[in-house]
Amino acid sequence: MTSSEYGKRRRLGRLLQKGKLLIVPVDDSLIAGPYEGLSNMTKTIKDIEASVPSAILGFKGSLSTIQSTEIPLILNLTASTIMGTHVSKAITGSVKEAICMGADCVAVHINYTSDNENQMMHYLAQIATEADQFGIPVLAISYPRKCVDGEDYNYHNISEKEYTDLICHCTRVSVELGADIIKTQYTGSCSSFNKVVEAAMGRPVIIAGGPLVEVEEAYEMARAVIDAGGAGISYGRNVYNQKNIKAFISGIKAIIYDDANVENALKIYRRFQDV
Repeated sequence: MTSSEYGKRRRLGRLLQKGKLLIVPVDDSLIAGPYEGLSNMTKTIKDIEASVPSAILGFKGSLSTIQSTEIPLILNLTASTIMGTHVSKAITGSVKEAICMGADCVAVHINYTSDNENQMMHYLAQIATEADQFGIPVLAISYPRKCVDGEDYNYHNISEKEYTDLICHCTRVSVELGADIIKTQYTGSCSSFNKVVEAAMGRPVIIAGGPLVEVEEAYEMARAVIDAGGAGISYGRNVYNQKNIKAFISGIKAIIYDDANVENALKIYRRFQDV
């Protein structure tokens, strides 16, 4: 085993607790600006830290405010904002920067089917090659998304089978280009998401949270992903917009790490709310 292979194995070991992942992304702070739970980043980051997720994903500014030296960091190396062409990502950092910050992983976002798909695929392949040299894992944020009439189009109006096939293809491309972890969209059911897990060829697969939903629905989605063989979740809005972040994360930790059902996870959530 080379030094870089050993380094990657150790970093993945710090991220994957019991083979599972609970990542909290705060990268919307750049994408959408200081809104809702991201308005007071100091308080939000402090609340997330206190809940001790598997990792926090973000850009340099937000990650540099994190005080804990125990929670792994994932530096997003690609970015866009809703003020411009949101589906087209640009490189905004390097693997060396991530290592200097003490990050355990880097993230690269690819919006498949967009006009800039080839460019973003090149970014992923390029960063994966550099990351391999330094022994740092790559998380590929792999979404089917394009711009239609100036708006993001996310394919939510197609059938579950068509959407699953599309997610499977996005997942497989990211694996082929060198991703170690795949973050993608939930396909709608445990059985359909199992196909995504299979498409990942043994790489851990986690889902994005999407729009803010009721706590029970967020827990049900996480439970279905675990039942499908997925590694866990990467919830942003469904964490940082909670009135009680610690209560929400405590319940979802029970699902991901302790195999709790939704009913028991909700009991934990309510118990923490009452504290």
